[in-house]
Amino acid sequence: MRILLAVDGSPSADLARDLVAGLPWPAGTLVRVVAALDVGPALWGGPWIPAVPADADLLEDVAVGELSNVLARSREPLVAAGLAVETELLRGSPRLAIPEEARLWQPDLTVVGSRGHGPIESALLGSVSSAVVDHSVCPVLVVRGRRLAHVVLAEDGSDAAIAARDLLLRWPVFASIPVRVVGVVDAAAPWRSGIAPTMFGASMDIYAGMLDSTRAMVEGLVGATVAELRAAGRTAQGEVREGDPAGEIVRAVGDLDGDLVIVGSRGHVGLSRLVLGSVAHSVLHHAHCSVLVVRRPHDQR
Repeated sequence: MRILLAVDGSPSADLARDLVAGLPWPAGTLVRVVAALDVGPALWGGPWIPAVPADADLLEDVAVGELSNVLARSREPLVAAGLAVETELLRGSPRLAIPEEARLWQPDLTVVGSRGHGPIESALLGSVSSAVVDHSVCPVLVVRGRRLAHVVLAEDGSDAAIAARDLLLRWPVFASIPVRVVGVVDAAAPWRSGIAPTMFGASMDIYAGMLDSTRAMVEGLVGATVAELRAAGRTAQGEVREGDPAGEIVRAVGDLDGDLVIVGSRGHVGLSRLVLGSVAHSVLHHAHCSVLVVRRPHDQR
């Protein structure tokens, strides 16, 4: 297995490193530890600097030395855990350099720390972890804890959810971890389809029928996933909730005291994500545990 671990010397990056070091990866797993050095005005404290400062070379040398030390410190606990490790100092914005390294190196998993940016901070300041999720060609684990003892798997029947389930089945690192499969009935979905309860007396009957049909579908999806996990020897339970999908998934993790939520991403980025919304990104921003985002198969290129 190939794991790309991004570090920057922050406590959240150290948390990600420690989690990777503590998990039972398959024999022969290779961890590539990378740190990205921003260049130009971002390195000097810009972006509105009219000229290159006189001590620009010195500033860059200091930054290179600090990040090289971070890479060396990050390598030690991984090697001590029996993992094969290589390190690389990347040049460029971490938001772009890390996904580009993933594209070139083709890891099975990218791991980053989370500095706890909520939706407002992410919108205003940007978030490296969110950008890596947006642009990565492989599953991304955003780490917020030191252990993986309880997992919540979001199930909605989409290609992305199927990819998340298959990853959970395929990776031995999850073999002994109990799984709660959560499906959510979006009670507001029928109104978005054009039904207006204030216009027609029959609307409530139509709505009830659609809701019952949706509930039956979600129960079937959750039941099938639980059965497949159990057939593979995994400990799994199912749960169907009703409400906003992202909010209910986050609440399910809290109720279970979960350490990880696995959610499929349909690949919405940029303006399309702002307009259409994204359950995966909402979960990423609001969950207090680690989040593993898995893209649908045709997005993993």
